[in-house]
Amino acid sequence: MHFAPDDGLTLGTRVLVRGHIWTIVGHTAYGDCASISLRGCDGDNDGRTQTILTPFDRVLPAVRPISLHVVGRRRLLHHVRSVGSQAHPAAGLRTAAAAAIDIIPYQLEPAMAVGAGATRLMIADAVGLGKTIQAGLILSELAARDESFRAIVAAPAGLREQWQQELEHHFRLPSVVADAAWLARAVRHLPPDVNPWALPAIYVASLDFLKRAEVLKPLEELTWDALIVDEAHNATLGTARRAALHGVGVRARRVVLLTATPHTGDSGEYDALGRLGACGDEDVPIVTFRRTRERIGPGPRRRTTMLAVRLSPAERRMHRLLDDYTTRLAGGAGSRARLAAIVLRKRALSSAASLAASASRRLALLAGAPVEDTRQLALPFSDEDPLDDEVRDEMLAAPGMADAALERALLTAIIQAAACAAEGESKIRLLARLLTRTGEPAIVFTEFRDTLTRLQMALADAGVSTLALHGGQSPAERGAVRSVFNATGSVLLATDAASEGLNLQSRCRLVVHYELPWTPSRLEQRTGRVDRIGQRRRVHEILLVARDTAERMVLAPLAARARRARSALEHTSRVLDLLTESRVAAAVMDGESLPGDPSADGEPPASPWEGAAIAEADRIGLLRHLHSSTSKLQPYSDVVVCGPVRRGRVREVVAVYGTELVARGGRVEHTEVQGVRAAVQAEIPRTAAALRAWAAAWLGEEEPRLREQFLAGISDRLTDIAAGHQEAVAALQRRERAIAAQFSSVARDLVQAGLFDRRAIRASEARRRVSRELLEASEVRQTGLSNASELTPRLRLLALILR
Repeated sequence: MHFAPDDGLTLGTRVLVRGHIWTIVGHTAYGDCASISLRGCDGDNDGRTQTILTPFDRVLPAVRPISLHVVGRRRLLHHVRSVGSQAHPAAGLRTAAAAAIDIIPYQLEPAMAVGAGATRLMIADAVGLGKTIQAGLILSELAARDESFRAIVAAPAGLREQWQQELEHHFRLPSVVADAAWLARAVRHLPPDVNPWALPAIYVASLDFLKRAEVLKPLEELTWDALIVDEAHNATLGTARRAALHGVGVRARRVVLLTATPHTGDSGEYDALGRLGACGDEDVPIVTFRRTRERIGPGPRRRTTMLAVRLSPAERRMHRLLDDYTTRLAGGAGSRARLAAIVLRKRALSSAASLAASASRRLALLAGAPVEDTRQLALPFSDEDPLDDEVRDEMLAAPGMADAALERALLTAIIQAAACAAEGESKIRLLARLLTRTGEPAIVFTEFRDTLTRLQMALADAGVSTLALHGGQSPAERGAVRSVFNATGSVLLATDAASEGLNLQSRCRLVVHYELPWTPSRLEQRTGRVDRIGQRRRVHEILLVARDTAERMVLAPLAARARRARSALEHTSRVLDLLTESRVAAAVMDGESLPGDPSADGEPPASPWEGAAIAEADRIGLLRHLHSSTSKLQPYSDVVVCGPVRRGRVREVVAVYGTELVARGGRVEHTEVQGVRAAVQAEIPRTAAALRAWAAAWLGEEEPRLREQFLAGISDRLTDIAAGHQEAVAALQRRERAIAAQFSSVARDLVQAGLFDRRAIRASEARRRVSRELLEASEVRQTGLSNASELTPRLRLLALILR
């Protein structure tokens, strides 16, 4: 590998600009110009920062002869530490050392994969293993490399502020919560021809906001450096969410999907999730990371307790009547009637009062009451669709038994029995005693909003103050509840739909499942709100199980089986994937057996970045130590010479070199610091001036040979590093070409001009203009990638150590 002299405009180079000496601290190429960030190092500009554009500003190397600076061992140690703390390998992470996170090797793997050229990733770790941190690392690394970085984070509406806070707290990354109010302000203040999403930033928007046609259109007029999709399993086939995310994803250079439940038992859905953001016939498979808590092993283990609830005679009678009715209903009617039977069974296991409400509503619907859509309609530019934690009329309105009079009689008996049972529900009494005795913050989960409301009133009567989190609240209201709970600790009542993705571990370690969900993976989602990275105490989850019901005979064994799978298997998700709600419903309603454990499938393959991530974590730990033990003084720009402890005879000289691999545009892709030894026999003079003269003479005679020896030892390794860099750039070039191929479409440009209306022609011309601009920008970017693929090594002498 050929080494070039150190005269390029690379990071760390001293340059002469506008009559002053500056050090280059940042460099971004834009085709026909470049942005260069400078830090002053002259007498008049020391400490100042400035950004210039070339070729509009003239930049000259500040050429001067090498000078030698004689120092003691203490200053030498400072110098080497300062230089070493600024070094970074090509495959390493540049921002992780400064991030406010614990360095855990597996969390570094996705960012390292992106650095190696991966363009589409799925982080499918188990709940609570820090998927947000891993995505934040990716954003931090990409933003550090590009001043014009533009990314979008698509998340449930209730998680937008949480994303913004974590990006700022952990990575000092500012972000914009992009909602209807922000969009209105941007449109009002920007010129009419400026796309409000075009400015460089990290935008955090809700999944449902992005799918609005008025919002999606300007998004598709841009390309994105990264798209992060949180809770990506919500982008199911045939939905507007998926269509919108895919539309943005095919314009994003990197697509990162975050989900703890990538597979819901439907192989078609799983395959479609893996294709989200794939351009056309792009055959590059998505890179998937799937780690379980048992494999990672952070924090104390969880303790699970099942509390059997003895039902009252009234409750047992209610369940017997309901079992008889739902067996008749599900056995002789169609699929819609079966759905109504399943809903009634779930309602009975949730609360007697909830069953009474649903049975009464079904009786009214069968009598001819109109079907009402109780869901709140989404307003234009709404940030969130209504959350599903209520029972809708269409679930209960299906025609039922052939004997209508008998069905009415059965429903009437169920309503009466449920009303009687609701006067003193056994689960509510047990829950009140449990919360009173524990006396610490807790989260109580239920599936239905009306059950939550009943619990809130009953616990208030028992003297237990509570907070509520449900789908009837706006994202801002839910955010306020989350903040109060995390700040003060209390008892939080939450529905599943309203609590997805929240971090609630700061003050809470107790989770109570008021009823068992019919999807075992939901147990993990619930407990994962507190059993996650950052939890320092043992987490306790308590399952309230009604005796002599399907909850005890089917759901409780199912929950225990999922818990054993989590403890015993590395591939927990494969067990839970087979236990879908439809299969569980068949087990509850018809007594069907559930599928066996897929233990024969074996463990998923280890990540190819696992070993490299461990080494990188060690390097980052060393960097943090260097940063903490190094003073704020800048390293010497001269070659440092350090004599022996005692003046006298010297037997060895250690030459410390800094090696860089520099792209054609000036970006330094790889730096390292190493030393090489040379044997000498010399008497060292006692004064600093004489020592400097001796070192200068030795460098003139011996350093060329020593440099050649050093280069021979590192040339092959640098060649391998450059080859890996070229592979990463080639992957980015392929993605860039795949994105650009979609910009020009003949079909959408064929328009039929109206005789008196030229709107179609104007719209077509606007689309062509946008496509042309995107293609031109893509060509510039591909040229920049071509320039970045070739690396030139540079070598600089940093220090001479005499021993």
